[in-house]
Amino acid sequence: DEASQITIPSILGALRLAKRFILVGDEKQLPPLVLSKEAAENGLSDSLFSYLKRLDDDYMNSGGEADSACISLRVQYRMNRWISNFSSRLFYEDKLEAAPTVARRVLEFLPTFTHETQAIRYAIQPAFPLVFLDVRNERESDGQKSSNAEARAVRAVVQALLMRGIAQKDIGIIAPFRAQVANVRRHLFSDHKMSGWQALSPASPMSIDTVDRFQGGERLVIIMSFATSQTPGAENPLREFLTNPTRLNVALTRAQRKLIVVGCAPALETLPHFQRLLAYCRSMDTVITYCE
Repeated sequence: DEASQITIPSILGALRLAKRFILVGDEKQLPPLVLSKEAAENGLSDSLFSYLKRLDDDYMNSGGEADSACISLRVQYRMNRWISNFSSRLFYEDKLEAAPTVARRVLEFLPTFTHETQAIRYAIQPAFPLVFLDVRNERESDGQKSSNAEARAVRAVVQALLMRGIAQKDIGIIAPFRAQVANVRRHLFSDHKMSGWQALSPASPMSIDTVDRFQGGERLVIIMSFATSQTPGAENPLREFLTNPTRLNVALTRAQRKLIVVGCAPALETLPHFQRLLAYCRSMDTVITYCE
């Protein structure tokens, strides 16, 4: 399992003990982590799964007579159809389907009267499974890997969800870099009297982590903070993340019932994948401007 994350040297030792093997994975999600630039440039960042998949594709495209050795599982049992449909269109040639048992599942919570902003109240509504929360802060400059404005917005969303009975263990928060993960943690694990926020316990089961650490995980609600205030320049590491389809795919496919994407719409809309994400959200009227 997760064979697309295993390097060829790592897997050969096990495979030599078997007469047959089955690799299960997804080459459209994160590849193996290889820290050596030289090793990566010489092909060691490739997985055996991806390598054999390409060989099979080439063979079938050239008119090969034998049956394909690859089978695609087209039905997924995690995301509802509103979340699944976007990933299917963007990454899976519209071939990924939500199983009937999960296709129409939406978030359920207790009706309550609270004092959050109208934007937050709208963003968490069960009727909108995929939402883009547009957070703008021109004071935060390109080159930063964290955003206080987004961290505050994330805290407001979490507060509204908790007050409606959503359990901490059912909420996951993802960020591109550890700097924003630490920033969000700081906002959630300390009191904020003005908003009435009470710090989470150090033993809180809420997951707050990077995309790389979240692969394979899932939660009822995922909040994704991209930590952007303006379009990242060519030298900004954030740009590599935002233009990397495998990382974006992982980030957008962790939620079961509710996905809230937090970022600066004008900054992200210059990037092709985000143009399509924002267009998809606009088609559902779920791009929401957040003002503190």
